[in-house]
Amino acid sequence: MTCPTKIEILAEQMLLKLPRVSAWQRRFMLHLFGLWLGLRGRYNFLNLARQGNYGEYTYRKHFQKSFDFLTFNIHLMDQYLSQDRIIAFDPSYVRKSGKLTPGVGYFHSGCAGGRRWGLEFSGLAAVDLEDKTALHLEAVQTVEKANEESLLDYYASIIELRAAQLAQVSNYVVADAYFSRDPFVSRVSTAGFELITRLRHDVRLRYYYQGPYSGKGRRKTYDGKVDPRNLRTDVFQICDQADDGTWISYEATVQVQAWKRAAKVVIQHLLNAQTGEIIGHRIYASTDIELPGQKLVHAYRCRYQQEFLFRDAKQHTGLEHGQARSWQKIDFHLNMSMTAVSVAKAAHHLDLPADQRGAFSMADIKTRYANENMALRIFSMCGICTNMQKIRNAWPKILNFARRAA
Repeated sequence: MTCPTKIEILAEQMLLKLPRVSAWQRRFMLHLFGLWLGLRGRYNFLNLARQGNYGEYTYRKHFQKSFDFLTFNIHLMDQYLSQDRIIAFDPSYVRKSGKLTPGVGYFHSGCAGGRRWGLEFSGLAAVDLEDKTALHLEAVQTVEKANEESLLDYYASIIELRAAQLAQVSNYVVADAYFSRDPFVSRVSTAGFELITRLRHDVRLRYYYQGPYSGKGRRKTYDGKVDPRNLRTDVFQICDQADDGTWISYEATVQVQAWKRAAKVVIQHLLNAQTGEIIGHRIYASTDIELPGQKLVHAYRCRYQQEFLFRDAKQHTGLEHGQARSWQKIDFHLNMSMTAVSVAKAAHHLDLPADQRGAFSMADIKTRYANENMALRIFSMCGICTNMQKIRNAWPKILNFARRAA
């Protein structure tokens, strides 16, 4: 009854693979993982002290210390994800009031559809293309950006500084259309990664000249501009299509003029199922010209799994609850919130055989741990032995109380 939970067992396995973690920090992190998922109310230092085993000062002190969340999560990923995976990169907005918090400013909020005052962090996640699931790697707050440095340069530097560790995950970085521009594309490629992204509808693409040399002057390089709605069938080949006739995809290697380089491009025509008329199009691209078009589109679509990590962390693990005023504590809080979701998913979802997994519910997992923490606290205060047979028989009902899929 008082044995470690699945979360604590899994966290301990990962912590033992980090040699630079001291014994005291290891004990604190094990306690924190168990407390984080069962915490009721706001995720701040005062509430952690109310429901945890340490005082408020202890939590503040340890949040100030550095912890290698990236290495921790890479070990977790290696154990639960297949080798067919990508690195998803996407910034996320976090609400924050006040003017003195490091990094606070106006950032784009997808939910609000505009710029809002608060904080921003860049999320790195490993996405399994076979299982279509994501695990968090690291959250990097947008802070201390040089004045002369563009935002795209800053984002690219995040990947460059972690290139050696991220190379253990995948050599493909997937990002949305905002990142389909230089200097992000060139700097990520120079760091040793292939970029998969989506291009603007009006992007300038050019065919490469494949004809004979005329024998006069400089050899011709390009053979006209690509019209996305009127593709040349001698260059673009069908790579995928819908069974219901609502879309069809074509792939080819052409030049992306903004990148000044060749790229594998997939142009997807959206069709009227009755008439076959083209009613829209999407353009996907990768710096890897050998990547099959079908896999390119599949990888881009799977990057949306990272959004579920953001959603679960904001709704259930207090991603936006932090009240710290130093960037070190904010960094620890952001990564702890995101990592807690990944550890919960690994311990209670990915450890099951694929054919036995239901829908992943972070709400049910949190309810289970909140019930357990509350029950153990009450039994301890009342001096009730949890090894009694009556308690053992009632324990499953206690854990599943108020769960949606009990």
